[in-house]
Amino acid sequence: MPAELAAVVPAFFFALSSVMTRRGMEGSNPQTGSLVVVEVNFLFFTVSLLAVNFAGLGFSWYWVAFLAAGVISPALSLLLMFRSIDRIGVAPTSSLCNVHAFFGAFCAFFVLGERPSPVIWLGILVVVAGVYFLSGGGAGRVKPRDMALPLGSAACFGLAHTLRKLGFGGHEPLLFEAFLQGLAAAIAAPLLFRLGGAARPLALNRGSLGLFVLAGLSQAAAQLSLLHALRQGMVAVVSPVVSTGPLFTLLLAPIFLRGRERITPRLIVSMVAIVAGVVLVTSTRR
Repeated sequence: MPAELAAVVPAFFFALSSVMTRRGMEGSNPQTGSLVVVEVNFLFFTVSLLAVNFAGLGFSWYWVAFLAAGVISPALSLLLMFRSIDRIGVAPTSSLCNVHAFFGAFCAFFVLGERPSPVIWLGILVVVAGVYFLSGGGAGRVKPRDMALPLGSAACFGLAHTLRKLGFGGHEPLLFEAFLQGLAAAIAAPLLFRLGGAARPLALNRGSLGLFVLAGLSQAAAQLSLLHALRQGMVAVVSPVVSTGPLFTLLLAPIFLRGRERITPRLIVSMVAIVAGVVLVTSTRR
């Protein structure tokens, strides 16, 4: 399967995870949501180790790349993203977080030596233009100060792409690589809450917990399919395709968030611009 097509799968599951989290936070809060999602993600990959063949598997320094990736994303990126969802909603958060295409290409350029073509850079600029339009005036405007959380999440997400690509040099089983980053995220998430001054107590109830568990399983599916796509293709190509998540959010929000999220014409146009940039990015590999 081409890397571009494979990258559509995590885009869907990331969108589904965001929508489920938004529903769950109606009876809870971002700290609880991100913690449950990260821990469910870790438990999923812990159980998946039963399918890993450990014959000949020895310690490698490439493991450090996946451990670092897990701390940065999903642990830190999810915390920032869920706080953003709580503040400005799932649809604008999804759009802003998906500018990780720029951060991913930027990091890959300097760290991995990837050299995206001018068309790819043009596509990334179109994505950024979509974000700029999203933050413009009119109804449903996203204030500049509210953009810091989702853009910070995007930066973490993009950097983690580069770290995962570096880690593939160890040629470990994919499920084991996913477990390593899940382990790091599960340990780092509670510490990040304290260091970040997250004073709000955990709020769990049956309804929210069930939705957060579904979000965690969706996150695990997204992480596993993302690793598969990154192993096949360039970061500068895979990352923008994953940015098609807002399209899936548009499809899922009316089903799961009926009456809870306002999808404005401005938001729709910004999403179309983001996807147009993705089309440019995937029109060439080099």
